[in-house]
Amino acid sequence: MTSPTVWLACAAFVIMETAPSPAAPSIQVTGLTGQIPPAVLLPAVFGGQKEDVDLQLNGATTPSASLRADFFQVSGSLSLPLSRDVHLQEKLTLPSATSPQNLRVPIQFPAVARRTELLLRLTLVQDAPLSPIPLGEIRFDLFPTGITKELTDLLQPTPNGHEPVLLFGSGTKLRHFLTGLHVHFEDLGGDTPDRFDPKRLYFGELDTEEKFHQAQDRSAGGRVIVFSPDDSLPVGAYTNPSGSGIFIQVTAPLLDNLDTDPRAQLALIKFIHLLSNPPPSAN
Repeated sequence: MTSPTVWLACAAFVIMETAPSPAAPSIQVTGLTGQIPPAVLLPAVFGGQKEDVDLQLNGATTPSASLRADFFQVSGSLSLPLSRDVHLQEKLTLPSATSPQNLRVPIQFPAVARRTELLLRLTLVQDAPLSPIPLGEIRFDLFPTGITKELTDLLQPTPNGHEPVLLFGSGTKLRHFLTGLHVHFEDLGGDTPDRFDPKRLYFGELDTEEKFHQAQDRSAGGRVIVFSPDDSLPVGAYTNPSGSGIFIQVTAPLLDNLDTDPRAQLALIKFIHLLSNPPPSAN
């Protein structure tokens, strides 16, 4: 097979926040339940549902206070107010201003019809005296829940009743994800198929280099995506068109957060479209 070409790099999740002055209280996102810690981009969340968000608060002390937020939808340099004075958490006790305080706060994110940026301006309000302490701003990349429906629609049975997806390999993450979405698939077990039907889509979750090379060698003419870590390659996804088929290798940990991360689901949707409509072979 020809050497692979880079197709898509998988992004990590991150935070952008307004940097306060060194002495001022501040707050930042340190993680989302079910997702890897933020690192490069805004943390991605689905709208219309509640998420547990890990926050780190610095430079504030109070015996009792409430954490409140104003919600804004951001478009370029413009901000549209959505909700004011939303009570996120009550009766917070912050014993020391010198030590970071780690909080897990449930946040109900507004439903959206399209991808947008959401800004939360956070304030700590002490019970007595009633004096607000501005903490700064945190931002999220907010996605519509329709992404998941688009994904499940792509994986519905074909008119002849066949499940479009066949799974193989020893991994279980993709099996659990599709089962949770009530998507039917054909499970081929841990072994690599001897041949790949060009009319079907094959997803392999592999844990050894030997299994990867075995799948690659047998994939001619098939439509195959394998999730297989490779220390010799940068984290991302690589394609190799072959005749009417295509072989995609994903080295990024895409499956780790597939159920909670909109970006991971969008990447999988792109892979499915690519498998269904492979580019012409360079051969």
